[in-house]
Amino acid sequence: MSLDIQTYSVGPLETNCYLISDTRTLESALIDPGGPIRELGLGTGGSSEPPLSEGIGYIIEYVLLTHGHPDHCFYAGEAARDYRAAIAMHAADIEQIEQGLDIAAMFYDVSKFVAFSPTILLNDGDQLRLGDSTIEVMHLPGHSRGGLGFVTAEGVFCGDTIFAGSIGRTDFPGGSYEELISSIRSRILTLKDETRLYPGHGPATTVGRERKSNPFLT
Repeated sequence: MSLDIQTYSVGPLETNCYLISDTRTLESALIDPGGPIRELGLGTGGSSEPPLSEGIGYIIEYVLLTHGHPDHCFYAGEAARDYRAAIAMHAADIEQIEQGLDIAAMFYDVSKFVAFSPTILLNDGDQLRLGDSTIEVMHLPGHSRGGLGFVTAEGVFCGDTIFAGSIGRTDFPGGSYEELISSIRSRILTLKDETRLYPGHGPATTVGRERKSNPFLT
């Protein structure tokens, strides 16, 4: 029971888009598709054939959104359509999708935006299955009201809550510095030091490293 993790830097803001796959069944989830998924070589999907990744056999079941900012979800609609996958996010960030289009226009060609609504609304403690593997949902408000982390045996996909040596911005609508710090201290830093953190931008890190050296937390 383990997950394979592939990391792609996508879109104009170099967002980390993750493809996580159960190693036995190849059931997969795509986390934060902020760039054109067709450029990742995952196959085209959306045909009469099963939506499998080219030559490998990944079955993309979910498009998981850590939050609703455009650099993390601009291509979610396209990905869900092409792979016939369910979009899952927190209800509190749905409003961010439409509101963020004006900002998205600064970085994206909004004519390519495929409108979407989430298929699954996630709450803290919910669990999703990928074959033999489990993804647990962790609500992490602060960067946005509906910020989520996805907890797996291999680590936590934490969006823009915490980065290697930094934390997420809180000056966007729905952001709160106090809530962000509370989310990090009460949810992230209570995990084991060796827990890997996969952020929305930049390199992966660990809970222990951030506990000891992150200047916003020391």
